Amino acid sequence: MMNKTEIDWCDFTWNPVTGCRRNCPYCYARKMATRFQGDARLNLSSPQLRKTSGGLYELDAPFRSDEGTIIPFPAGFEPTFHRYRLKDIYRKKKPARIFVCSVADLFAPDIPAEWIAEVFDACRNAPWHKYLFLTKFPKRYKQLEADGTLPAEDNFWFGTTVTLGPELDRLKDLPDANTFISIEPILSRIGLDFSDALHNVDWIIAGAETGNQRQKTKPEASWIAHIVAAAKKADIPLLLKHSDELAAVWPEDIQQFPASLAPEQDEPIPHCKSCPYAKSEHQGRRGDKYSCTIAPSLDEDMNAVIRTRHILGRYTRSSPPWCPLRKENRAGEEEHE
Repeated sequence: MMNKTEIDWCDFTWNPVTGCRRNCPYCYARKMATRFQGDARLNLSSPQLRKTSGGLYELDAPFRSDEGTIIPFPAGFEPTFHRYRLKDIYRKKKPARIFVCSVADLFAPDIPAEWIAEVFDACRNAPWHKYLFLTKFPKRYKQLEADGTLPAEDNFWFGTTVTLGPELDRLKDLPDANTFISIEPILSRIGLDFSDALHNVDWIIAGAETGNQRQKTKPEASWIAHIVAAAKKADIPLLLKHSDELAAVWPEDIQQFPASLAPEQDEPIPHCKSCPYAKSEHQGRRGDKYSCTIAPSLDEDMNAVIRTRHILGRYTRSSPPWCPLRKENRAGEEEHE
């Protein structure tokens, strides 16, 4: 299951593994699981849900209730491997920035190495995407690195969460390249001067608490200024996540990305009336008739040819879906869902 997301620093979330046993008080994912778990006690007795020797769960197909409804979290927030979701990223042919396991911690101590390996293999089989991993247990990165199983490809990014000063110790366990830290939610001032701890960090993301705890933990402007100053001193790009809570104390919009993760700028849709390949013919009171002189078509032998094609009036103020100048129709960029 891949979902388009409003998270500032990625395009999609992908959750082949769900659930976590850490029980963080600000965790939005646990609340989501509780909402969409159905009758968890009944689900756990279903043969659809396979329990592993480690007390975790695996699914080879979407879990369905007796009424046929798909239940996203049949085991509640217990770690669950939705193996059938591994193929989801292949169906998305347009390159995207994907937050892997946004409702789990893939590198938690109780997650089997075999699960992690299967997720890595799936990512490697769709190398046109960029994958972002985030954990509170970066020691697992070091273990995988020592085993030679942590991907070193440029499209893999590894991050850790830091919300309090003592958690800066996690940074020493980050890999050597393509690393980031997520200071979210911002709960306090992060240390005295933590810029020196950022020597192996390539990107900083920071954001305010936006869940039902937002009234209890409001960020202070001095906390944000401290993060901004550290990023500037260490010469590291900083992204402040958009939220009303953050904007209330820090109006400056800072949305910096590492070069390889910068979002693509959408190209404007071609406009037929100003296109040099559009031909117009005046038809009296009926107005002008427009035709495209480079329209793609097929001949009798199903070979691709270029022909003149009428443009329906409703499209002349923009361009028809088949317009060959639209980015999605250009060679090598077509997306097959």
